[in-house]
Amino acid sequence: MICFDIRDEKRLKKVSDTLENYGCRVQRSVFECHLENDELASLKAKVKRVIEPNEDQVRYYVLCPRDMKKILIDGPGIVTPNPDFLMV
Repeated sequence: MICFDIRDEKRLKKVSDTLENYGCRVQRSVFECHLENDELASLKAKVKRVIEPNEDQVRYYVLCPRDMKKILIDGPGIVTPNPDFLMV
């Protein structure tokens, strides 16, 4: 799970566009991403080049499959499925 608080609109758009290439937006500033370690490292490097570290904040929460099962949602929405797995 990745969430962010970006102060500048241009940087916000760039970070948001970058994250859309890696995961699914579940709230305005929250994305659920199913990433391997190398994908996460690549994403973090791209985001780091965009943000202003003294003004912006991006948080990366690594959740194991057991933690994913504990996500509770009030209101519409589902936890995004891992695209690497097919449930039948």
